Amino acid sequence: MTRRALTLLAFAAIALAACDERPTAAKRAATTPTASSAAPAEFAHVVIVSVDGLRSDVLGPPHLARLPAFSRLLEGAFTLDARTDPDITVTLPNHMSMLTGRFTLGDSGHGWTANDDPPGLKFGGTLHAAKGSYVASVFDVAHDAGLSTAVVAGKTKFWLLKQSYGPSAGAPDAAAPDFGRSKIDLFLHADATEAIGWLESARLARARGRTLDFVHFAAPDAAGHGHDWVVEPGSKYLLAVEEVDRALGEILAAIDGSPELRGRTAIILTTDHGGGVPTKTHTDASSPLNFRIPFLVWTGDGGRSSELYELSPSRARPERDARIAREAPVPPIRNGDAANLALRLLGLPPVPGSAIGTTYALEIAPRSRESR
Repeated sequence: MTRRALTLLAFAAIALAACDERPTAAKRAATTPTASSAAPAEFAHVVIVSVDGLRSDVLGPPHLARLPAFSRLLEGAFTLDARTDPDITVTLPNHMSMLTGRFTLGDSGHGWTANDDPPGLKFGGTLHAAKGSYVASVFDVAHDAGLSTAVVAGKTKFWLLKQSYGPSAGAPDAAAPDFGRSKIDLFLHADATEAIGWLESARLARARGRTLDFVHFAAPDAAGHGHDWVVEPGSKYLLAVEEVDRALGEILAAIDGSPELRGRTAIILTTDHGGGVPTKTHTDASSPLNFRIPFLVWTGDGGRSSELYELSPSRARPERDARIAREAPVPPIRNGDAANLALRLLGLPPVPGSAIGTTYALEIAPRSRESR
C-alpha cells in the first residue's frame, strides 16, 4: 500500500473514531424504526454498493471465475438485465437516482444533470437548488429514524451528497427525537480501491446500532475511460473489476467475522452505467452496452441464486437490448430501485417524493419465504 493510502487510512481511522463518539451515539443505537415504518425491520445493516461502470457481461463466464466476491454476491436475488436512468447514462445523475428513488428528468425527477464536481454550497451546489425544492434521500429517512449513515466514495464529485444533506442544507428532523439536519454522519473519500474496502469494513466493524451506508468504487470506470471497456482477460478494465472484487471480499470478511453483522446485513450492488459507446466513454444513452446493468441483492442467508424478475412479477424483464422509457406501464428493474429497496429491507418507509420502487416494489425472495 502506498504512503498516500496509509496516510488516508490514518485520517479515516480518526474520522471513524470521531463518528463513534458523537453525542447522540447511545441514543441513536437504542432507537428503533418509527411507527410509520412500512414493515418490521428484517436487517440491521444495509450497504448500497455502486461499482462505477460495471457492465453486465463481466458477471458471467468466463470472467466470473476470477471474481469470488462477486460470485458470492450472486448467491441471492439478482438480474443482469436491469436498466439505468432511461434518459442519461452518466455518473452523478444515476447515482442521485439510486439514492433518491427518482428519475433524473420530469416533474418528479431529482433534476441534477451535471457530471462534474459540484459548485460550492453558496453557489447552488445542492440537489435542492437545482430542483427548486427539497429532494429527500435514503439518508433522510434512515437518519431521521435513528440509524447511523455513511458515504464512502471514490470520486470527489460525490461531495454533492455532503453539501445536499449536510447541516446547512439537510431538512429539519420533524419527528422526536431530533437527530438534526445533517443526514450523513460520516463522509469519506478515497482514491484507492483497497482503501475504500478497508474503510467500509472498519466502519461496519465499529458500527453501533443500525446503519445505512453507500459505498462507491470508481476503478472500472477509470479504466474504461483510460483504456476502453475491453472485456478480455488481462485488460485494464477487467483488472480493475478484479481489484474491486478483492475490496468486496474485505467487506464480506468483516460481515462474516462479526456476530452483530452476520445474518443481519444486506448488500445491494448495482452501477450507474456500463460503457464503451462511444469508445472510452458511456454517454450514448441509446446503447445497450451503456444502459444494461446488473442489480444484485445479497442477504447472506445461503439461499440459491434467483432471478429478480421471476421473484418480482410486477416488473417486466426487457428484451436484452431494449431501452425502456420512464412512462413504461410495467417498469423494468432500475438502479434507482436501490433507494426504496434498501429502506424496505430496514423496515422503513419509502423516500418522500420518490417514484421508483414505490408502486411496484421489488421482491427478493419467493413469497412462501417472504416472512422469515
